[in-house]
Amino acid sequence: MDREQIFLFPGETLVDTIHDKGIRFDIVEREEAIWCGTLGHATNPTGEPDIPGLLAAYQALVPVEKRELLAPSWSGCISLDYWPGGSAPRGIMFMQQVATAQQVATAQQDERYNLYRTPASLYIRVHYDSAEVPQKLLGKEQCEVFELYGPIHEQAEKHGYEPISPVSVEFEYYSTLYCFAYCAVKRKAE
Repeated sequence: MDREQIFLFPGETLVDTIHDKGIRFDIVEREEAIWCGTLGHATNPTGEPDIPGLLAAYQALVPVEKRELLAPSWSGCISLDYWPGGSAPRGIMFMQQVATAQQVATAQQDERYNLYRTPASLYIRVHYDSAEVPQKLLGKEQCEVFELYGPIHEQAEKHGYEPISPVSVEFEYYSTLYCFAYCAVKRKAE
């Protein structure tokens, strides 16, 4: 994918593009989305969910059909309530998108899956497509995708946005070749 090419998923609209530190950040508006996968929460507000257990459960369900996938070759991980750190227990979901809010047929998923709705929102995202991204944002050659959430939030704050609340939503979205990191935001009140 060409670095300057704008790739949008179903239910996304490009609102703005920010160039900072030599990296492009997109502001996209996303419709309410329905995700299908495995979801778990920590037992307290500062703990971690059982991430290896959730991933193993998700991988065990790979043969079980997810109906009406919007982007079949993309999967990912949603982080809930990690930023800016609130009173609700943190959550993790390994998932694929099965619908936007207008599509109701996806409520009929296999009962072994969890469904989660993310609200319609603005998101700031970065395309993690080369070592240049962690070099310029974190000063290192490689990083885990979730490590980009801090720099993404810094850019959001710098350019007039803040995290949504009461539930903060961040997610990593992967194909075999590409990866995007998203953080839900809203415009700061004037």
